[in-house]
Amino acid sequence: MGIRNVKVKALKKTPPFRKVAIGTWGKPTDPQIYGTIDIDLTKANAWRQKLPQDGPKVTVTHMIAKAIALAMKKYPDLNGFLRFRKIYLRKSVDMTVLVAVEHESGQEDLTSLKLRDVDQKSVAELAEDQAAKIERIRVKRDTEMQKSSKLLSIIPGFLIRAVLGLIAVISYTLNLRFPGVPKDPFGGCLLTNVGMWGLDVAYAPLVPYSRIPLVLLVGEAKKRPVVIGDRIEAREIVTLNASVDHRFCDGALLAKMVKVVRQAFDDPDKYFA
Repeated sequence: MGIRNVKVKALKKTPPFRKVAIGTWGKPTDPQIYGTIDIDLTKANAWRQKLPQDGPKVTVTHMIAKAIALAMKKYPDLNGFLRFRKIYLRKSVDMTVLVAVEHESGQEDLTSLKLRDVDQKSVAELAEDQAAKIERIRVKRDTEMQKSSKLLSIIPGFLIRAVLGLIAVISYTLNLRFPGVPKDPFGGCLLTNVGMWGLDVAYAPLVPYSRIPLVLLVGEAKKRPVVIGDRIEAREIVTLNASVDHRFCDGALLAKMVKVVRQAFDDPDKYFA
């Protein structure tokens, strides 16, 4: 294992807008922009029904994770972080999924799972990977998670912010491995499903120390009236709510990424299998 925290390459030609944005804003505490898109699940649900019954349970979150990863692979500008006012792009498309895990003790806790190389895996493989990680955390066999939790548990509350900031500087600004912290523990995107709480639209703030430029909240999937040609149909729709670091992208780039996401849900046999 090397001392580098993340495998990266420098963005060779920084567009003028990116330079202005980087010069205008500091850490990702102020440059977030927000947006919501509706995704028609009709074709994706039909595809999901054809999956083997004895396979891993595939959810809307897994399908959205795959679609987002494909968009980030095709348009990688958003899959990076800043070092000394310069954008560096991650070489792999990794993301974090927030899930509620019930431990053997019966206590439920919100925890983060990092999924690696999401663009290279099928939706079923992502579901299987997530299920395995949840089980390891549930029985406390995830050593990386245990190390991080132990490190934070011994730090006094009034020092947490300073310590997290220090870890971020070492891990990303200097791009060095911080002892006791997993390599690039969050990846380029954070995804969580708030539909389980009955929410359709909700936004989350960017987390400065994570160096994640994209936070996505998945709303509740429910039937809604949709205009199809000259008729109105009831179709299951899910909202995808994004908080984005404006220093990494503009509206034109987001529109291209949204197009990839829609393409994936329009042709799940091609993109999800």
